[in-house]
Amino acid sequence: MLRQPLVCQTKSIKPQTDASDERLLLLDIVNENHYAYHMETRDRPNNAIRLLVELHRLGATQEQLSLAYQKSLLQAERIRFSDYHRLNERNWEEFLGISSYYGDYVMFFDQQLSLLGLEKTLTNYFYSIPPSMGAQLQPLVQLAFGIEHDLPQIITQALAYYATSYLDVSNILDYCDTHTGVDTPYDTLNTILFDLIRVDQRFDGKFEYNAFRPAIKLLLKSKSDLIKTYMKTWSIYTPESRLDALVFSATSLYKASSRASNGHVDLDWFLAGGQLLEATLAIKQLIRPDHLEDWLNLQCLNTLCTYVVQGRPFNHQHHLLMPDIESCRMAILESSDPQLMLALASLLKVMVHYPQWDSICLENASLLTLFSKDGTWIKQGLGWTR
Repeated sequence: MLRQPLVCQTKSIKPQTDASDERLLLLDIVNENHYAYHMETRDRPNNAIRLLVELHRLGATQEQLSLAYQKSLLQAERIRFSDYHRLNERNWEEFLGISSYYGDYVMFFDQQLSLLGLEKTLTNYFYSIPPSMGAQLQPLVQLAFGIEHDLPQIITQALAYYATSYLDVSNILDYCDTHTGVDTPYDTLNTILFDLIRVDQRFDGKFEYNAFRPAIKLLLKSKSDLIKTYMKTWSIYTPESRLDALVFSATSLYKASSRASNGHVDLDWFLAGGQLLEATLAIKQLIRPDHLEDWLNLQCLNTLCTYVVQGRPFNHQHHLLMPDIESCRMAILESSDPQLMLALASLLKVMVHYPQWDSICLENASLLTLFSKDGTWIKQGLGWTR
């Protein structure tokens, strides 16, 4: 019988708490949740632990930490375990992409990480298979987070999430060219999305699915040749310039996937929730140089497919009033909306690593602030409803 998570203990995190006490408390919460919850439920990643850390960085109060943590677990799904261990070093690849095996993969990767250590585990079970586009690359975000904070349980959860959401797109990635050594402007991906794909009638037609993953799979199957032509154009540029273009595009998509009317703001869950931005930053942080090419192409494909499935929204040119970032931070913390808080945290990271884009980040933060007062997340694609 699993114990209940330590929801009440989040209230003991105080700004003046000793760092070692904070670390022990975080480890307690991680341990309590390790075998409790699946990493994704109905296209919603379980970001409970990452949320706590990000909110603490943002200076959240005890009450804000506790409320946001509890809300983040409201829709979390309990892990189901098999009666026997089905996974081993010989058969672990046979069950990739099957979400019901999540608990088995967690236990398997717990064992492998303990036996092999981090680098060999990643070599054997992460880099040994073609990169996966499943779950909007959110398993990679969790993996980078777990490594950054030295949390073995988060690392194995991320690997299990990666395995059970696995979506092989190697047939498209293999079509990409090797880069020519030429840099690309930082807005190249925006040009591909907003000037070309948005008006390309070959992408017309809504994908009638109630979930994100089936819609992505249908797009990849039905428009494979068309997608390859766009990917071939993208892949010829240097990795460094493509990484910059991915960050800029993911940042731009916040405003592009919004709609404001009479003080109410709608935001697209998959384009404006910070997932694309966090995935790009995770690639920058984590991926080994000899694998970077594939992962940059993968993230371009992820961005392209998300944009198409969500209705190819316009790139808005309207300007928002920009309050100072501190006002935005306080308003968004008061909202207790976990996704909104993570979306802000992603923008703040961009402001640290890419200060040249502070103005667009501040505009986005202003948009999130308006949303915190009266907003709705749209999962079915805001581009379809214009």
